[in-house]
Parts: sequence; structure tokens; C-alpha cells
Amino acid sequence: MTEQVVDLGSTWAVLRRRRGLILLAALLGGLAGAGLLFLFPPKYLSTSVVLLPTATQAGSGKTGGYDADTQVLIATSAEILLRAAREVQPELTQAEITDRVSAEAPSAAVLSIKAAGPTAVQAEDLASAVAQSLVDYLEDTKRALTKTQQAALQERLDTLKSSLANVNKELKKVTDRLAAGGRSSAAGRADAAALSDLTAVQASTVLDIDAVKKQLGGEDLTSGQVAAGASVIQPASPGKQSDFLTDALTYVLGGAAACALLVALYTLMTNQRDPKLRSRDEIADAVGIPVVTSMRVRAPRSTHAWRELLRSYTPDSPDAWAMRQFLHGLVPEAGKDNPKTQGFVLVVLTVSGDSAGLAVGPQIASFAASNGIATQLFAAQHHESATTLWAACSQHPERHDLPDALLVTTVSDSRMRFDLTVRLIVLDRDSPEPDPDLVAGGTAVLAVSSGSATRRNLADAVVAADRVGLTVQGILVANPEPLDRSTGRLSGVEWTSSTVQRPILITARGRAGAEGEVSAPAAGGQQRRQIEGRSPR
Repeated sequence: MTEQVVDLGSTWAVLRRRRGLILLAALLGGLAGAGLLFLFPPKYLSTSVVLLPTATQAGSGKTGGYDADTQVLIATSAEILLRAAREVQPELTQAEITDRVSAEAPSAAVLSIKAAGPTAVQAEDLASAVAQSLVDYLEDTKRALTKTQQAALQERLDTLKSSLANVNKELKKVTDRLAAGGRSSAAGRADAAALSDLTAVQASTVLDIDAVKKQLGGEDLTSGQVAAGASVIQPASPGKQSDFLTDALTYVLGGAAACALLVALYTLMTNQRDPKLRSRDEIADAVGIPVVTSMRVRAPRSTHAWRELLRSYTPDSPDAWAMRQFLHGLVPEAGKDNPKTQGFVLVVLTVSGDSAGLAVGPQIASFAASNGIATQLFAAQHHESATTLWAACSQHPERHDLPDALLVTTVSDSRMRFDLTVRLIVLDRDSPEPDPDLVAGGTAVLAVSSGSATRRNLADAVVAADRVGLTVQGILVANPEPLDRSTGRLSGVEWTSSTVQRPILITARGRAGAEGEVSAPAAGGQQRRQIEGRSPR
């Protein structure tokens, strides 16, 4: 099992490349969050506070109470909530009221009940109904004696009263006998003992009668406590809506973040299966040909835009320096009165559908002409994907508004001498077939933009050129990835020089933070020379 190392730079490059899609997803997510906030606005909240029943121990003065956690469960139980649901308008179902009501115990004897509603009035009514339902329940529980229990206690009370009456009669008889006969005789001593027993029975019976009366009154005698009733100490507060700004930020930012994250993850997953080449190293390795230079490219989409590029192309400083070094090697004797070499013919191959790669040749020609190099841009082999460029070239046979040193044409003119001739060859992506007559007598380079072609596309183009006797000497990369730190496997052999020299590596950061590397070809280069004895590393 191979280990796959996470390349944070590549990951960031992928996300940056799809930043438009991710931003769109974030925008749609934010709009979806705003829509949810509109459809389900924040509810109004109302709070009611209930004082839980306390208990006072008889004769001790100590106080106690019910368990607060138990009362929270009671307050949110189905029995309490259904009682309250019947008291509000509109009447709520058990599921609705369960979702809207919550309770908590801030202290042992206090219960806070919170209720939510679509309006302030409904929230306030619901909080009041639940609080009152809880108080009523606790009061009913305190007096929860059935009719049978009440009848049994009443019967016992009657029995105790009858027994007390009989005891009182016997006490009167004994007292009368002792008053008449005294305590000295045996009968008197027996009456005295009976009097003591009857008095004790009388006291016990009186206590039993009092206890039964208290039970009928609702007093809890098993714990020796007298229960105090529950009460609402804070009526339901006016319904108040939660902070709208906070909810809006939560919905909008949460929706935006969630959608952006999902799209970013999807982008990273699908990028693993994307066969298109993006880094300089990948492009160079695909066909074993070194990257000569790379530049930022504007890809015109209309005939007018192509005219503007040819007329007034002005690169930024890093790209200008890269192309200046590149041109020094191609036409070292440009502008001399008696040049020793003939004009240089640069055959720029590109595959169809690569608009940025298509613009490389025109940019080189326009820049060379703006620097005083007599340049011909020959749109040689046409493809339907380059129709707007061909239209722009065909409309300027007389160089109306172009630089004086630039001739743009779709028909080659061998009668005129140019220091640099740039031939554009657009190859069909699926079946590349260069015209042998159009590519003959020139040095070929392949112009390709980052992320526009697969390994197979580049290999097909290079093989097709080789079949007609044209060897691709280098690759020009358009719009390299901003975070691409690779060099394109530049070898030590200068492809425009007949001698081996150490290449000058120019590293400059463009507008978008791109790294551009260019090898400065040496003077006196041959127009066609295959790199020998050195392979890309």
C-alpha cells in the first residue's frame, strides 16, 4: 500500500483555481441561509417563574422542599403540558408544545419555565398556562385523597369519637365511686388503678382524633411536615424575540461556510481524477521536453480583443524580462545594418481549444515588434477554434494600426525579410496533423497553458510534428499555477545555442504571485537543433 503525502501547496492551488465556483457556492449558501431565516424567523420567548412547594416541620421551624430536578421533569411531562395546551389558542398538539416549552431550576426552590411562540402574545400565554398548570398539579397532588380514603378516615373518626364518649362515661363512674368510698378499701384501690388507665386511654384517643382530622385536611403525617402550596412568583414576561442580527449571521454565514466547504471537498476529490497537466514538471515530463519559458497570457475572445493585443500588448515587468531574454537568443543581431544570419523562424504549435496557449505566439510577436525587431506573425495552419484570431490577422494586411515593425498575415510573403517570423500552427486536439509545407524551415516550440491538456494531447502533438520531420525543441507554458515552484526540468543545454552554457534562471513573481522561469538562450543559435546527449531530469 503506497502512502500518499498531502501536498498543501497543490491543495491550495486547486482551491484557488476553483475559487470562483467556491465563492459562488458560498453566495448561494448565504442566500439559502437568508431564505431559511425568512421562512422560519426567530421565535418570541417568554419566561414564568414558579416557587416550588416548601415544607415546615411541625414545632421545629425548619424548612425543606421538593426535589428541584424532579420538578423540572414534572413541569415538562405530558400531563402538565397537555393541560396547558388546552388552555391556549390555538390549541397545540403534544409534539408542538413539547418543542416550545423548556424548564430549568436556577435554585432548589425556584423553577423557571420558558415558552416560545410565533408571536409575543402566544409565547406569553403559553408560559402562563404551563406555570399555572404546574401549580394546579402540585396542589391537586397535595390533596390527592380518594373518596374511599376520605370515607374510611371519616368512619375511623366516628369510631374514635364514640370510644372517647364511652371512656368519658367510665371515667365519670370511677370518679363518683372514689368520691363515695375512698381509696383505702380494696375496691377503692381498684377504682384508682382503673382511673389511671382510663385517663391514659382518653388522652391517646384524643390524639388519634386530631391526627385523623389533619389527614382529612391534607397534612402529611408520615414526615411530620405541613406542606406549603406552590405559587407563581413571576408572571409570564412579555414575549421578546431573540437577537435578529445574531440569528441572521448564524444562518447566512453558516450556510455560506457549509456550502463552500462541501464544494471545496468535492473539488479536491474530483481533482484527484483530473488527467490534465498543471505544473511545469508534469508538462515537461509528459513528453520529455524542457520548459523554455513561462508567461502570463491574456486570452482574447473576440476579433477586436485580438487586434488590441497585437496593437498594444504590454506585459508586466517579470513577463517582459522573460520574453526579452527569450528574444535575445532568437534574434541576437536584430537591428544591425549587416546581419550575418538570416531571420529566425519560430514555429509555435498549440492544440485546439487552448485559448491561452494560442495567445502565446501573438504576444511574442507583438512584444518583439514593440522592441524594434522586424517581426512577421504568420497565421499558418487554421482550426475552427482559432477563428477570431484568423479574422483579426486577415483584417490587417496593410498593418493599419499595428506597430511599424509588425506584419500580421495569413499568407506568407517570402519577398520581405524579417528578423523574426512567428508561424502559428493550431493542431486538432483529437487528430493533430501539421502541414509539412507550413512547418518546414523553422524551430518548433509547443505552447500550452496550465491545466488545458492531458499527457496524451501533448504526446500526440509532438509525435505528429515528428512525423513530418519537425522536432519540438522546447515548451512555452502559459499561465502557470501561481503556487507552482517547479522549473520544468530545464537542462543545461541551451536549445538555441550551439555551445553548452549554464542557463540563466530568472525567477520572478507576476501579478497573481506566479513564478516564471526562463532560460536565456545564447547568441548565434541554429534555427533547428535537436538536444543531444542530455535528457530532462
